[in-house]
Amino acid sequence: MEFLNPNCTQTLQEGLDELYSQNPHVAATSKLRGKSFQDHDVTHVIFGCDTSIRGEIILKPWILFGTDITRQEITDYMNDEEVKRLNKEGLELMGGTFIAVLKLMLIVPQFFITWFLRVRKMHKKWPHSGVSDDMFKARIADLRSEYGIQVARPNANVSVG
Repeated sequence: MEFLNPNCTQTLQEGLDELYSQNPHVAATSKLRGKSFQDHDVTHVIFGCDTSIRGEIILKPWILFGTDITRQEITDYMNDEEVKRLNKEGLELMGGTFIAVLKLMLIVPQFFITWFLRVRKMHKKWPHSGVSDDMFKARIADLRSEYGIQVARPNANVSVG
């Protein structure tokens, strides 16, 4: 996906459209569940993370420390029945709880590396639920430059298998 490229020239809307075209199940869920899911999907695009389990985990430090997301938004999102279902499905896809914990232990260092080497270098926090129409029309590379977002090259992160 083009938006994974650190120098992506797509607009934010084009990147979101690409995410949805490559992941129709994500598009369907976001359409059904509404704005909080779309806000989450936009973070995949701007921070250059795919929707794999690894991508979701690497996205966490970006969301928690690189956006202005509120505790209430996090609580509402985590309490959503679809999010709970997806988390349970993710554990099953990783081989069950025990195997998932072992695999996740491999990616914990990547969480801190992302926070230490990338998120802390941002110029300002990304507006998690306040992305404007003008921002959707802006090039992803320009937005990343404005906010100081330095995404890793695709496949440069630790994999959990």
